[in-house]
Amino acid sequence: MHDYAFLWALVANRSLPTIKRVILPAMESLDITYIHAPATYDFRERSIMYGPVSDMVPSTPIFEMYPLGLTTLCEYLERHGLRARIYNLASMMLHKKNFDVEANLARLDSRMFGIDLHWMPHCHGSIEVAKILKRLHPHTPISFGGLSSSIFHEDLIKYDCIDYVFRGDSTEEPMRMLIERVARAERTHTPIGDLSDIPNLTWKDASGAIHINPLSWVPDDMNAISMDYAYPMKGVLRHHDMTSYLPMKGWLSYPVTAGLSCRGCARNCATCGGSAYAFRNHFGRRRVAWRDPSLLIRDIQNVQNHVWGPIFVLNDFLQAGEAYTHKFITGLKDKVRNPIGFEFFGPPPGGDDFYSLLDENLDSWSIEISAESHDDDVRAAFGKGHYTMAELEDTIVDALSHPNCERFDLYFMTGIPKQTAASVRETGAYVQHLYERVNYDPRLVVMTSPMAPFLDVGSIAFDNPEQFGYKLRARTFEEHRKRMILPSWKHIMNYESVYMSADEMVDATYDAALDINRIKGEHGILDAGMAAGVDARIRQAREQMNRLDDVLYNGTGRIDKRLAQLKEEFERLSESTVAEKSELNWAFDVKPTHVAHLAKLWITNEPANFAARLGGKWRSAASDFDYPDQTNGELSPAFNADGTPNTSARGTKADGISDGRAIADEQGVQVAAFGSVVAPGFSATNTNSAFDASIANLKAGRAGTAVKEGAAAIREEQLRTVEPDPLLEQMIAEEKDFEGKSEQTHSVRDASGLKGAGGRAGARDARKLDKLRDRKN
Repeated sequence: MHDYAFLWALVANRSLPTIKRVILPAMESLDITYIHAPATYDFRERSIMYGPVSDMVPSTPIFEMYPLGLTTLCEYLERHGLRARIYNLASMMLHKKNFDVEANLARLDSRMFGIDLHWMPHCHGSIEVAKILKRLHPHTPISFGGLSSSIFHEDLIKYDCIDYVFRGDSTEEPMRMLIERVARAERTHTPIGDLSDIPNLTWKDASGAIHINPLSWVPDDMNAISMDYAYPMKGVLRHHDMTSYLPMKGWLSYPVTAGLSCRGCARNCATCGGSAYAFRNHFGRRRVAWRDPSLLIRDIQNVQNHVWGPIFVLNDFLQAGEAYTHKFITGLKDKVRNPIGFEFFGPPPGGDDFYSLLDENLDSWSIEISAESHDDDVRAAFGKGHYTMAELEDTIVDALSHPNCERFDLYFMTGIPKQTAASVRETGAYVQHLYERVNYDPRLVVMTSPMAPFLDVGSIAFDNPEQFGYKLRARTFEEHRKRMILPSWKHIMNYESVYMSADEMVDATYDAALDINRIKGEHGILDAGMAAGVDARIRQAREQMNRLDDVLYNGTGRIDKRLAQLKEEFERLSESTVAEKSELNWAFDVKPTHVAHLAKLWITNEPANFAARLGGKWRSAASDFDYPDQTNGELSPAFNADGTPNTSARGTKADGISDGRAIADEQGVQVAAFGSVVAPGFSATNTNSAFDASIANLKAGRAGTAVKEGAAAIREEQLRTVEPDPLLEQMIAEEKDFEGKSEQTHSVRDASGLKGAGGRAGARDARKLDKLRDRKN
């Protein structure tokens, strides 16, 4: 038996809430409740053809998977004596038919609410939830945080429903400072007072005046936070509430997890909001913060004690250098039982020798690389000119020659700089060539998807669209928020390329996906039935997009009424559109050790939780491991407390501040050692110097570093609004006209058509595909 969701049901002990309501006194108010909103708040009522926007991630198109940062924040706060919890509102809305959002939010008892706006697609849902919370809890402050919040902090703080915005990638300690200040003010019935000493905070004072504190809290490492997944497990037990902690729909049947090697990046991909450029200019980080490899190993060990799904190690650890890589890989020997995979930003250095190192220390391993395009010229314009496709082909061949390699995932993307529709359509021919070279080894899994719904805000290309061939459809936060109600992924996109129109991009994406799917189906890489299903969905999706345009531009009456008849088909064709979503999944087995550890977790927590509740007390869910307090960095902050650039680097001559890649030694040579930032390849030779030179003098559009009162951090030309969108204006006008009218109907609030990659079907398909991949060459 492979579906062990019932184990977690037992752990959560769903029968106890009734006893709890009758016998146990309520716990004290929480100090903060972190709420994860759906991408579009009213997705259950709206008819939106999301298409393939989430085909390459495990979640549904409303992106119910919350950032790992919520768990690190909550654990850090509870470690310091504060009361915190995660409330995945998006998960609740997905799982429970007719779930009443307002009634449930009204019941929350918290001194403060935190809403994550890490990924920009949540721009609509996060604001709508904040508005509801402020109406239901008018005296409770609301804080925003995350990478997208950092970029648009000046926009966000102007909303009446938002009191605080945190910037940067490591706000655990600044958040603790603020929450303790808010809690003390409530306990003593005194004003919160001046908050100018809290770093990275944009805030309103009692008069409503806006203040922007320095973006100066940037830790040098990632060693003060817990990444072992213990916190949400303990939270489920403490609150007897599983759904609000679930990372995504279907997670219980496909419990995928992640390990993070770092915060920051040494690379500069043009459209990436997590590039070295973005981290320096928008998040204040000029140096990657690495997690000590011994802690990363411990994270993996602890995760697999309780969770039986695959573990992805994200953020290419090869960037840290050879010493870090060797310590991490050799440290995993005899310690990994779950399937494990690694994300790399290019071919690993050492080629076959590197894969031999993996074989020597791991019984099985997998690799994931996103090449974006088969065309080296297009890839160079994107910022991936540090390797050629010929070199990537060689590394794929090397990897698949090793018996312990379970799979090699290769991703392509449409919509990147200099990419034409013709180039996208050539992807299929290249994939055919690649599969021929590896003798159609089924362990090679190739997929493609569009860059949708957004070009990453904060990326080099977003800040400088014309230079990369883009015309922005949305520039400000509000313009992005409004676009999320549009009826399809083609309409929602915040950009259009000069190299191909939106319509051309849609057609080319579907054509390339059809070719790749056909190749995999013909050669047994994908199950024949699955391949046939994907082929049918792609063709139906294309037909539905054409039908949508006809309804929009040739129909009469209110747009939402015209679209309502398409809602069911929209949901069905908004997942596994350009690829079978189950291809993302890895097969796994539940072992007796998992059951034993879950039983131990219940025994060591549930009686203690019950006793604490009986006494009206709070029981912390902090990690069992000791972690130091988070401290500010010396080398990592890109800006000083006064907002000026930080050009100092202890023991170094130059700091590579122009692109954030390297800390140089006294001779100006990149340091390939643990803790340094170095391009993949363990040396200065494997770089993308031509691309980096081309962006060296570009300015950030929304650096957010202003510290003087009244000074704007947003570059003046970035304040320009985009050209009006007639369709969007019509939809907004119709909704305003319709608000409050008695003829409004209350439709069933149900999103059961959205499945995600998990669930029993996902686990079943993963096992079927795993059998195909056993045919190793």
